[in-house]
Amino acid sequence: MAGGNLSPRQKMIGMMYLVLTALLALNVSKDILDAFVLVNDSLENTVTNYTEKNELLYADFNQAKSFDPIKVTPFWQKAQTAKSKSKELIDYIKSLQIKLYQETEKITEQQADTLLLENVNSKDNYDIPTYLMIGENENLDKGLAKKLKQKLLVYKQDMYALFSKEEQKQLNIDINIDDKRTGYVKESWEMANFYHTPLAATITILSKLQTDVKNVEYEVVNQLFKSVGKRDYNFDTIAAKVIPSSNYVLLGEDYQADVFVAAFSTTQNPEILIGDYDSTTNKLNSVYDSVAVNKGLGNYQVKTDKEGIFNYQGVIKLKTPGSNEVQQYPFQSEYIVARPSLVVSPDQMNVFYIGPKNPVSVSVPGVPSENISATITGSGNSITKKSNGKYEVKLSNGSPRNVEVRVSAKMPNGETRSMGAMPFVVKKLPKPYAEVGNVSVVKMRKPRVQILAYSTVKAKYDPSFAFQGLRLTINKFKIEVYRGGVEVYSKNVNGPTIPNAAKSFFNGLRRGDIIYFTKILAKDVSGARLPLNDVTIEVN
Repeated sequence: MAGGNLSPRQKMIGMMYLVLTALLALNVSKDILDAFVLVNDSLENTVTNYTEKNELLYADFNQAKSFDPIKVTPFWQKAQTAKSKSKELIDYIKSLQIKLYQETEKITEQQADTLLLENVNSKDNYDIPTYLMIGENENLDKGLAKKLKQKLLVYKQDMYALFSKEEQKQLNIDINIDDKRTGYVKESWEMANFYHTPLAATITILSKLQTDVKNVEYEVVNQLFKSVGKRDYNFDTIAAKVIPSSNYVLLGEDYQADVFVAAFSTTQNPEILIGDYDSTTNKLNSVYDSVAVNKGLGNYQVKTDKEGIFNYQGVIKLKTPGSNEVQQYPFQSEYIVARPSLVVSPDQMNVFYIGPKNPVSVSVPGVPSENISATITGSGNSITKKSNGKYEVKLSNGSPRNVEVRVSAKMPNGETRSMGAMPFVVKKLPKPYAEVGNVSVVKMRKPRVQILAYSTVKAKYDPSFAFQGLRLTINKFKIEVYRGGVEVYSKNVNGPTIPNAAKSFFNGLRRGDIIYFTKILAKDVSGARLPLNDVTIEVN
């Protein structure tokens, strides 16, 4: 996310969104798809919360306009423009989600409009989302992502246009549509977000954009409302509101939510009670908790000790001005408690190898990477942090067959907590093969002119092995030449280079002569000395 004063809820959702997007570099498992469903649900709840929050702000604006229309109307009209353009963009993003559901699930538009992501069968489908968002090729001309980016750009420009240049400096238009640059490689915003992205992730990205638009709408309208001077007005419109810091809570951490009365009086504190509310009788049948209130704002905290989805409800009691009559304003909300989830993913393979520096990524959803530390088991083994979330694992020759990467995190209260461990299998580097020219294991016939061009014996790994850049050194080998079944030349060589004496002899090679490269010995980065295969070449 961009800068600005973001709520803890927005920071948490942003972190979850970034972590899950990074997981697309791995195989998309059912657990990851389910995690996208969880994040998408949280984002949709955030859109609902922002909608309600914005409506309260518009109600304040309407009240102010009726009190002083001459002063307020110009700002009110700008707020209505922001509201209209925000709704237009939200509706367009929603239409993209409906179209994605419609095309992937092969259903009608009406069915797609009511479909929930958790009920979608094709969460892992990436062909159709890529085709719709990017187009038939990567020039983006026919993809919906290009049109979406243009609408987001115009929306940002329209929001800034509601303010003077000096006022624009105070705005937080938190919608990032910049192209992505990794090193010297530049990737368009469209490709970075929607190319080869499964449906679950595409829907979640679009939900994230909706929350961004709603957040910008609030920032813009709130800034306009500040311009008319809110303190000049007395408000009598009251509505109960519950805004949690986050609906996603790590096990053992505190769930926190702001429970308040909109347009409240700072001289009169309401009474906030938690219990079982009966909407038919408008009564609280039982009370099992209360909320501390300061200047009309209540802060509800409850200790979490088990996983699951938890609902709570209650009422806000407030005396009406000029009388002792007590009005009750019911509210309800929910929060999710989940175990700390650890993500440790090797960047190139599912095992660690003895010898090379094994790159690995470590992250914990909801925890900044700078607050995460990792260790590895096994005597002589080490794990080194290279950058945020990126580590290198170096294993000793005496490493056990199985190791664990253990992760801990520093929590907001300063406590360091264990986030769990991930097991890995330790393997030795695979055995390489010897090659002279382009000849390796199988006996091949080559013309003398090609044989004369060969200068070294090389050791290589199979092309399927991920660490192709690892150094391999040829220590020694033997050259033998046979003519008619009789040895006519023999030479032991140290190092990888075919000596000049051997090359001089090769000048006199005849058709049918056979050259044997035997007793080839190589050394890998772990220091292991490896006997390699023989190479046989027959002169054509």
